[in-house]
Amino acid sequence: METFLKIENIKLWARVGVLEEEREFGQLFSLDVFLWSDFEKCTESDDVKKSVNYAQLVQTLKDQAKKVYCFTIEKYSNEIIEIINKKFELFRIKIILTKCNPPIMGFDGKVSIVRILENP
Repeated sequence: METFLKIENIKLWARVGVLEEEREFGQLFSLDVFLWSDFEKCTESDDVKKSVNYAQLVQTLKDQAKKVYCFTIEKYSNEIIEIINKKFELFRIKIILTKCNPPIMGFDGKVSIVRILENP
């Protein structure tokens, strides 16, 4: 049975963007995280230590967002993937990082990057 943990709509304020104002003042991002692990150990024992501490993960990502300063969401998304991968033993990680209000004249949509990391 395939099982993954989904953490939706993590709000992050980060200084990412091509425009100087984006890096100076920051802007809102939304992050969805999908984590594949051996959740059977936790399922059988009901031991939280054998699962992913998602409260800790969310706090770590929020703390990291305060330190980010880069031009592209590609770079930022890579930093997020690396943090998650270092912190937990996971088979697969998928993230969707969304710039909620990209400063594009005449555009009121969102821009997202989807990244997937598979561990051997």
